[in-house]
Amino acid sequence: MKQAKQKAFKRVLVVLFGSAFVGSTVFMLMGSLLGRREQSSTHITDPTVPDEAPEVNYRNNLNSRLQSQIIGYEKLLEKEPENTTILTNLIRIRLEMGDLEGAVEPLTKLAKLQPERTELVAILKEIETQLAEQKTTTKK
Repeated sequence: MKQAKQKAFKRVLVVLFGSAFVGSTVFMLMGSLLGRREQSSTHITDPTVPDEAPEVNYRNNLNSRLQSQIIGYEKLLEKEPENTTILTNLIRIRLEMGDLEGAVEPLTKLAKLQPERTELVAILKEIETQLAEQKTTTKK
């Protein structure tokens, strides 16, 4: 008899907590969906100015964030100039932004700090080759 009561009590708790979980999840989803709808409906645009393509906005935001990260990593490098993690992240971001010239200095430093990583020298040579090609095509 006591086991039957415990089993029934456990079932009630499972149903109660399950309902609370599902209810809170649905509540949060509805809140976020309604919040987005309110934000988009309150956005006022000037009909005389054409909207920028979403891709342009995305690229501008991404470049802005990456530029902020570069500034942060450069400040960290002033304190820890031989930190290989910071150098690696700085190189990655500069390459992601297409800043080959900006990647040369930290890549050279990283290659000197980690001579066993021969791929760094190969990447550095490839970047220098691409930069040389860019200079010759811009001179023409």
